[in-house]
Amino acid sequence: MFRVLVGNLAQETCSFVASKHTLEDFRRYYLYTGQEMLEKLRGGGMEVAGIIRAAEEAGVELVPTLATYGGTGGPVATAAYTQLRDEMLAEARRQADRVDGAILALHGAMLTEDLDDPEGDLVSRLRQALGPAKPIVCSLDLHAHVTDRMLESVTAYVTYHTHPHVDIEDTGYRAMALLARVLRGEVRPVMAHRKFRMLAQPAQHNTSRPPMGPIMEAVLAAEREPGMLAAGIFPVQPWLDIPDLGLSVIAVADGNPGLARAKADALGEMAWRTRREFLRDRTPLPEALRIARETAGGPVVLADSSDATSGGAEGDSTVLLRALLDSPVPGPCLLVVTDPEAAARCAAAGVGREITLDVGGKLAPAFFQPVRVTGTVRTLSDGRFQMKHPAMPANRGLTAVLQVGDTFIVLSQKPVYTWDEECYRSVGLFPREAKLVQLKSPGGFRPVYEPFAKVIIELDAPGPTDSNLRRLPFKRVTRPLFPLDDI
Repeated sequence: MFRVLVGNLAQETCSFVASKHTLEDFRRYYLYTGQEMLEKLRGGGMEVAGIIRAAEEAGVELVPTLATYGGTGGPVATAAYTQLRDEMLAEARRQADRVDGAILALHGAMLTEDLDDPEGDLVSRLRQALGPAKPIVCSLDLHAHVTDRMLESVTAYVTYHTHPHVDIEDTGYRAMALLARVLRGEVRPVMAHRKFRMLAQPAQHNTSRPPMGPIMEAVLAAEREPGMLAAGIFPVQPWLDIPDLGLSVIAVADGNPGLARAKADALGEMAWRTRREFLRDRTPLPEALRIARETAGGPVVLADSSDATSGGAEGDSTVLLRALLDSPVPGPCLLVVTDPEAAARCAAAGVGREITLDVGGKLAPAFFQPVRVTGTVRTLSDGRFQMKHPAMPANRGLTAVLQVGDTFIVLSQKPVYTWDEECYRSVGLFPREAKLVQLKSPGGFRPVYEPFAKVIIELDAPGPTDSNLRRLPFKRVTRPLFPLDDI
């Protein structure tokens, strides 16, 4: 029986927020060590669940290190990253002589306070611990920022094929299945990587429709060709302000570097030729509210992607709230705003009490301003709930629902993903019964909301995760870079 070291360290960074990610931010989702990581993540829908399933089918024994998911936010504090990395590597060194290889579930778009490429740092140190010969396979989110250092130490990368991400567990399964073939001597992976000076609007990353859909179909077709083992396209997390940012492609062939290079070139150039198709106008807020009023029934979903908590924003935008106060829409209208101070004041007032306070605009003052409201505290909670898409625990800390007229504002201590209904249902609000629902995501919510939403509107608004990338204060990216530059 082969023995394989397994670990998971994932976080997605946004460069345009002021906060730093701490160990507590990782614990809000999950942080497991040793056998606990296998017990807790088995069958749960994350990459490690797929790794476990494939390992059992292949007769591979998994040797656990550490598994943690930090969600999204600002750069990871150096002390937090160092502690997580060193704990994982310490176990790798203890097991180095007793394992045949390693598999890691990574994201690929994490920054720390002092590292632009922590994933490259991690895998290079893991390679040192295991030696030059043992295979290392890693899974990546398709928003990964792939670097040369990441490629130097890894045998093969396997990536998501969907956005919205509905193949997270499947990606872990495919990565482990490939590693099992390597261990059995059936295949010899060689990788090619090609990067292009372009960014794509995140709402256009959807792999079920153009322009990304046809490109992903070509990726999948390439994987099925004789001699190919894996392929992936990375439209990248566009809210990273670091050198060498850009869309990239990885192709993995069986012992044939020329084939890998040809496929990476062809897939990347296909994306480059369609770069202008990724530019898309969104709906101004007054027009969005007009559509909401004129739409019979609901819910009308407003995708507030410029404050995307799934992209690293703090979630404290007040743009929609201010507009609804100035030009109300008959409700119920459901909004989410990260504001620990407002949540605490609601808790101090108590359920049923009326309160006047300033809401939002305190965490990202470069983009948003607080709005004064008077409303009634409807519910209070500790902010813990179970997400269904993806299936994992969430904890947004102290949370209050404040009713202002027909608008129900979910005020929380920490940001949370809004991909599924549980964001609202966990505090007694029901999106299917609402007139208007705010979702802070470019598109990750679509698998859940598209089946029942009357209308989905992509808002044109400012924020740290603005899809209009030209409005963001990039300083460190390598120029020229499309669409910041017309190349």
